Amino acid sequence: MGSTFLTQFGVENYDGLEKYTVSSTSQSTVLLQKKKRMQEVQQELDRKKQEYKVRMHKCNEKERELAEKQARIRESVVRFERFVKENDAKRTRALKKERDESTSRMQKEQEIVALKQEHLQYTKTKEKYLRLLDKLSVFGSYIDSVLEPSDEFHEIDDVLRRHSTLTHTNKDLRQVVEQGNHEIEEMRALLTQFSKDKEDEILIATSDIAGQQKRSDFMKNENTKVEQELQYRDNAYNDRKRRLGEAKMAITNIYQRCKKGNVPHEDLNNFDRLLEYIQNRMLDLGAIARMQKECNEYKLDPRGWIHSRAQGNR
Repeated sequence: MGSTFLTQFGVENYDGLEKYTVSSTSQSTVLLQKKKRMQEVQQELDRKKQEYKVRMHKCNEKERELAEKQARIRESVVRFERFVKENDAKRTRALKKERDESTSRMQKEQEIVALKQEHLQYTKTKEKYLRLLDKLSVFGSYIDSVLEPSDEFHEIDDVLRRHSTLTHTNKDLRQVVEQGNHEIEEMRALLTQFSKDKEDEILIATSDIAGQQKRSDFMKNENTKVEQELQYRDNAYNDRKRRLGEAKMAITNIYQRCKKGNVPHEDLNNFDRLLEYIQNRMLDLGAIARMQKECNEYKLDPRGWIHSRAQGNR
C-alpha cells in the first residue's frame, strides 16, 4: 500500500521533491506524514478553486455591467440625437416666428406713418375752412355798416331800391354764411372724430409695437438659451463619444497584446468577442501564474505537476 501511494504521488515524475529518510522512523509514520501533506495540498487546491470561482463570478459581473453601460451609452446617444433634431426644429420655428413678428412690426410702423400724414392733411383742410370763415365774416361787417344813418340817398326810390338790393344781398349772404357755417361745423365734427379715431389707432399700434418688441426680445433670449443648451449638449456628446472611442482603443490594444501568434484574428469591431478573448487569456495567464507559484512553493517540476493533476482528475 505504501508503494502504491508513492506511485500515485508521482515520485518518478518529480525531480525536485524533498526526499524523506526513514532510517529513524517507521513506514506508517512516513505514510501519515505524506497523507497530511497531501491533505494540505488538496485544501490549498480547493481554496484556489474557490478563489477562481469568485474571480470568475466577478469577471462575469464586470462583463455584464460593461454591457449594460454600453447599452445605456447607446441609448443616451440615440436620445441626444433625437433631442438635437427636436431643438433644431424648435429653433427653426422660433426664427420664422421672429421674422414674421418683425415684418408685422414694420407694417404697423408704416401704417402709423400713413395715419400721421392723413392727420396732417385733415389739419390743413381745417385751417383752410377757418380762413374761409374769416373771409366771409367781412360781409357781416358790411351789412352792419350800411344800417347806420347816411346822407348818401336823397330819393325814396333810391333808398327802396338800395334797401331791396341790400335785402336780397343780405339774404344771399346769410344763406352763404349759414351754409358755410354748417359745412364748417360738419368738417369740424368730422375732423374731431377723425383725430380721435386716429389717435386711438396710434395708441393701439404703439401698444402692439411694444408688445411685438417684448416678444421679439423674449424670442431672442430663448434662442440664445437654446443655442447655449445645444452647445452644452454637443460638448457632452463629443465627450461621451471620445470616452467610448478611448475604451474601444484600449480593448483593441489589450487584445493585440494578448493575441497569440497562430490564433485566428477576431473582428476588431466585435468588442464582445474581443472582451471574451481577453477574459479567457487573463484567466489562462492567472492559472499559469498560480501553477508556477505552487510549483515554486513545493519545489515541483511544472510538467510533472501537470501530469500528476491529469492522472488525479482521471
